[in-house]
Amino acid sequence: MSAATLLLVHGAGGSHLTWRRQFDKLSDKFRIIAIDLPGHGRSEGGGEVTVPAYCRHVLDLMESLDLRNVVLGGHSMGGAIALEIALMGSSRVGALLLVGTGARLRVLPAIFSIIREDFVVAIEGVGNFMFGSGASGDLINEEKQLLAKNSGDIMLKDFTACDSFDAKDRVGSISLPTLIVCGKEDRLTPSKYSEFLHEKIAGSEAVFFDECGHMPMLEQSDKFNNCVSSFLLKL
Repeated sequence: MSAATLLLVHGAGGSHLTWRRQFDKLSDKFRIIAIDLPGHGRSEGGGEVTVPAYCRHVLDLMESLDLRNVVLGGHSMGGAIALEIALMGSSRVGALLLVGTGARLRVLPAIFSIIREDFVVAIEGVGNFMFGSGASGDLINEEKQLLAKNSGDIMLKDFTACDSFDAKDRVGSISLPTLIVCGKEDRLTPSKYSEFLHEKIAGSEAVFFDECGHMPMLEQSDKFNNCVSSFLLKL
C-alpha cells in the first residue's frame, strides 16, 4: 500500500502542526493530509462541543476530496473522532491510527475551572502535563506557544467534546486494521486507555513508548514515524 492516504486529526487545542514532524519523514512514501478542525489553526468557525459534530467536518472533507480507503489517524480528541467515524461505518476508511486516545475521555472539572479563571495559567499547566520525562524544554515551550493561539472558548468546547465522549461499549465492533500508539508516561490518556482499545479491537496492534507522554508523534518522532510506516506498508 505504497500510495496510502493518511488523514490526520489533531486533538483538543491542536492544529495540523500537531503532525509537523510527520510531513517530512512520511510524505515521500504516503499521501499525508492533516486537517484543522473548525476554529483551529487556519480553519474558520467556532468549534464544536461534541465528537459527532466534529466528525461531520472530517467526513465532509473526505467526501469533498473524494478520499477512499483512507488510513484515518487521530490524536487524543482526534482519536475519538476517528473511532466515532469508524463506528459510523464510513466506507471511505480502510484503517485506523489511534494516538494517545481512548474509548472514554473524561476531563477533570478543575481543568474547566482553570481555563475559565486564568487561561494563561491553564496553558502553562496543560503544556507541562502533556509531555513525558524525555521531552526537551524547547519542545514543551514550542507546544505551549501553539496552545496559546487558541481562545479559551475553543479549549472549553474541545474539552467538553472529550468529556461527553464514551464509546466503551461500542469499540469492540470495530474490525478495521488498527495501530494504537501511546506513551507510557501519558498522564492525560494513560496507557490503560490504549490497552483497553487493544483488547477490544480485534487484530489491533499496540505500541507503548518508554519515557514518553501524551505527544509521541513529537516526543519520539523517528520511532513514531517508523511504526506508522511499517503499519501502512503492511496494509
